[in-house]
Amino acid sequence: MMEGMRRNLIAALLIAAGLALMATALPALGVLRLGSPEVVMTQPIPALGDPLSPPHQHPKSLPGTNNTGAGPSQVVAYLSIPRLGIKNAPIFDRGVDTGGNMLIAKGYAVTHYSNSSPIGSGNAVLYGHDDIEGSVFGHLQDLKAGDEVDVALAGGSAIAYHVTGRTIVPPTAVQILKPTNDVRLTLFTCWPNWVDTKRVVVTAVPATT
Repeated sequence: MMEGMRRNLIAALLIAAGLALMATALPALGVLRLGSPEVVMTQPIPALGDPLSPPHQHPKSLPGTNNTGAGPSQVVAYLSIPRLGIKNAPIFDRGVDTGGNMLIAKGYAVTHYSNSSPIGSGNAVLYGHDDIEGSVFGHLQDLKAGDEVDVALAGGSAIAYHVTGRTIVPPTAVQILKPTNDVRLTLFTCWPNWVDTKRVVVTAVPATT
């Protein structure tokens, strides 16, 4: 009888040791996170009609003011955002290709959608990558109301803006691209980094308003 009890005790100790080993190994493998409310997120495949999903899937059409825009290699302005450490990032005009897909400036650069208003007139929409090609807008979500945003036009004049709002929207929120009666910048990027299921949208108006 004592021998049976000894065997049962040894078996119980072995099971407990195995469970403890699994508990320490699983977090390192990324299977389980102890003491954290985080949920593992997976990235869904964007819908074909997803209107705000560069660089993963581009829209088929964009509302705007039909300004023609500059050539592919012509810098139209430079963007500086002190809080984010962005200084004189080049801004390029980009429209859509023959298939109606939104075009994105390559590298550490900002895209001004040529279908939106010209910078300094109406709703000028700017997009920057969040986690590829320099990640110029990788910390766009850190901007706060009142933060400074500066645009120096290629012609020499400069416009100082201040941030008025920040929000998180789904990729289908095409209303951020629509013309407005006021002068503003609408800056957006994909979010969260490396997941990109949402969009961070920041609005800014001229500092004199």
